[in-house]
Amino acid sequence: MSTKAESIDVPAASPPDPEASKFPWGIPFIVGNEGAERFSYYGMRAILKTYLAALYVHFLTADQVGEAAMKAASGKATAVTHLFMAGVYAFPMIGALLADRLLGKYPVIFWLSLVYVSGNGLLAIAGTFADGGQWGPAEYLFYVGLGLIAIGSGGIKPCVSANVGDQFDEKRKHLVTTVFQIFYFIINFGSFFSTILTPILKDSLGPAVAFGVPGIFMLAATIVFWLGRKRFVRVPPKPGGTLGLLDTLASTLFFAPVLALIAAVFVMSDDFQTPVKGAMGGAEYYWTYVKQYVAHLAASSWYFFAIAAGLVAVGFLLFALRQKRQQDTGFLAMILYALAHRRERKPGESLFAPVRAKFGDEAADGPPAVLRIIVVFSMVSVFWALFDQHASTWITQAQQMNLTLVVPRFTWHFLVYGTLALALFGGAWLFLWISNRPIPRKVSLGVVGVALAAGALCGVIDSASPEWLEKPLKAEQISALNPLMVMIIIPTLSVLVYKPLERQGVTIRPLLKMTIGMFLAAAAFAVAALVQTRIEGAERGTVHVLWQLGQYLLMTTAEVLVSVTGLEFAYTQAPRTMKSTIMGFWLLCVTLGNVLVAFLAPMEKILELSEFFWVFTGLMCGAAVIFAVLAATYKGKSYLQQAAAK
Repeated sequence: MSTKAESIDVPAASPPDPEASKFPWGIPFIVGNEGAERFSYYGMRAILKTYLAALYVHFLTADQVGEAAMKAASGKATAVTHLFMAGVYAFPMIGALLADRLLGKYPVIFWLSLVYVSGNGLLAIAGTFADGGQWGPAEYLFYVGLGLIAIGSGGIKPCVSANVGDQFDEKRKHLVTTVFQIFYFIINFGSFFSTILTPILKDSLGPAVAFGVPGIFMLAATIVFWLGRKRFVRVPPKPGGTLGLLDTLASTLFFAPVLALIAAVFVMSDDFQTPVKGAMGGAEYYWTYVKQYVAHLAASSWYFFAIAAGLVAVGFLLFALRQKRQQDTGFLAMILYALAHRRERKPGESLFAPVRAKFGDEAADGPPAVLRIIVVFSMVSVFWALFDQHASTWITQAQQMNLTLVVPRFTWHFLVYGTLALALFGGAWLFLWISNRPIPRKVSLGVVGVALAAGALCGVIDSASPEWLEKPLKAEQISALNPLMVMIIIPTLSVLVYKPLERQGVTIRPLLKMTIGMFLAAAAFAVAALVQTRIEGAERGTVHVLWQLGQYLLMTTAEVLVSVTGLEFAYTQAPRTMKSTIMGFWLLCVTLGNVLVAFLAPMEKILELSEFFWVFTGLMCGAAVIFAVLAATYKGKSYLQQAAAK
């Protein structure tokens, strides 16, 4: 036997693929498009409520038109703002269908971006008409522009994030989480700066410029996206062709009642005579309001819903034609199949037993899973009704407060110019990184070091020789606290709450996080109501706007717990073939929440704003309790995407 060790041929390890650590070449164009689009959307939305309220009274003051007219204008502006947001979150279902089933993501994003730009253009033109005192054309063009933006923004929304995922192949899949974090950051980054800058443009250069600049950013976003057209991975639509057309037409027609509801509230809300509160108690008044408003819509808007019912019937005919051509395993198809074959069940079998026998376990488990999630999510609509008011009634509250900040001179200049400089550098750093041309680490550390040194120097100068400046803020700018806090709260919760608990073996279930978030939303509105009560008991403009920090902190924390967690929960609990369906229902919750605000907005004419806030506090408390019960009794199953074949 030889004492010499025998050599064994071991295959040499493959050298790491340098391309695996690089972002796909289309990513910078997609991220650039999203950042500019979000700047455009949130900038326009920041000034929407206040501009509409002023437009409805022809930019006159309360002394000129009376307090009642101002409150009526504010209520109408609240309703229109939230109906616009309802549309923004309604159209994603149609945009997703066009992209996934018929046309593909790139053409849908590109062409709807042009629709979006045209909407911004009409808002700018409407501002010019208003400046010339042509109130009728200004209001009409404004509504058309908002409609086009809702179609464009809503249609783009479901396609962009999916288009990002399409760019990653198997060797780059480890970068997907990173790029979606970048995506979420760029959304809040664009939102923060546009919310700060657009109100300044409105007051200094007028509404035409204020609404036109977001349009310019949206046009730039479209051009950036077009420039990357040859670098994108394009996943073809499925099934495409005639089947895709039938899918899209049928599903769009099924959505007609939602659009009818938005249209009915928009068209007929002005004609509704809000009941006088008089001697009625709170509960009695609110119940009377709901009954009379529903009766008003039924009497004046029945034809909207009749047309919608006819369109749904046509949708079912197209759906039946599609199933005859080729049976699919979607949500509605499986429910109808189960109902049509219910007599084939054996004693003791569930309604979906025929589906299981024909299409397998996942197809049979899908509809019940989706229905369970929908029941739980039904209460989330109330959360969105509260959350989105930071763009409407919370701005109205801020208008009644002291908006002047007293700040140290040099520290203030550092915060303004230092933040702007760091933002520009951060943007350049981000885009060079995702373009696979990262800035050297030494350069980055040097820039941050200089910024910290400059900040410290400013602080020292202010401490040695303080000089205080009075800096007025715009009411609309305060809502920039939301994206700023989002960027802070997400990592804070992860580092200070979730990870320490996980180290102790404690994991907070998604539904528990959402339940906590629902109660925090109620608390946020309770704080807003208390602040508003103090405002109403004092002289206008004496309560400082910084009192809003508490309600923003509570509501933004609630957003992180409900929105981010809800998306994760919905995605994991929905079967693989029905994940798009449940995402559509999630967005529908946002739509219905905003319709609820629009439905209740005429109350602003009668109630004090503090009472209006207490109404939503009560609604949220009730919804949170019901959600907690539903969450405690929920029994589900996780469905994750299968690993790619090797």
